[in-house]
Amino acid sequence: MISHGNEFHEQNRASWNEAVVAHNSHKVDQHLFFRNKGSTLFREEKELLGNLSGLKVCHLQCNAGQDTLSLVTKLGAQNPVGVDISDNAIEFATNLARESGIEATFIRMDVFDYFATTDPDQFDVVFVSYGAVCWLSSMEKWAVGINRILKPGGRLVLVEFHPTSQIFDADMKHHYPYSSGGVNVHETSGVSDYVAMSQATETTEVQPNLKYATGIQGFRNTSPCHEFCWGLGDIVGSLVNAGLDLKHFKEYNYSNFFKVYKNMRAELVEEGTRYRFDGPMLPLMYSVIVHKPLKP
Repeated sequence: MISHGNEFHEQNRASWNEAVVAHNSHKVDQHLFFRNKGSTLFREEKELLGNLSGLKVCHLQCNAGQDTLSLVTKLGAQNPVGVDISDNAIEFATNLARESGIEATFIRMDVFDYFATTDPDQFDVVFVSYGAVCWLSSMEKWAVGINRILKPGGRLVLVEFHPTSQIFDADMKHHYPYSSGGVNVHETSGVSDYVAMSQATETTEVQPNLKYATGIQGFRNTSPCHEFCWGLGDIVGSLVNAGLDLKHFKEYNYSNFFKVYKNMRAELVEEGTRYRFDGPMLPLMYSVIVHKPLKP
């Protein structure tokens, strides 16, 4: 099903279907990692999300489900719902949950279609993280959809790579607009194998107790993709315009897991590897929390 006639999302679906296979080829025995209560969440999202016990949680653009399952193992969520456009990602996530003995529900659907077809006012928490926003063709539809599925009093927790950091290519050359206003940026190379590209030489683990394997080498994605450049004004402004109340905003001068530029310094932390840029301060991530107002 094509999301509201958006062929760019469908092309991204094909590109992600290829990339997911490469990404997971580098991670060894993931089911054992989660059976042992492993977690792929970093400190930032753990602190922002807090204890999820007794709350109904939705993880949008959940990829292959590792962070979704971590909401259970680390934060006490019960049967969180993960939604992603990639067939291979959702198939992998579903199998991983079963093999790990963790209850979670995974749905293969474009998030815009999910917003339009699922029940409104059902989630206490909606979670979005790390490289999700750039695949969305409309911030307005996204924000309205989040508002629709949140319960009154519910919250969105967003942890993302900073749009300022995304205007440069890997060599730090100014290559992308800060905001493209919804115009797609065509990438002929498709979704990259960022797991291999970001693996720090200082460790043999993707994250603590999750072993790294060579896996697929020299991955080349044959399916092109389309990204959308959104500035902070586009993102936060759309959430506020949709009727959500801004409760938190913070910027960070490091990047969890993802090596944004070639010339970055790896820093090992409790949850894995984060990267810093050795130069003038540049925001590399940000976090946002918005709440849906209670009904009068």
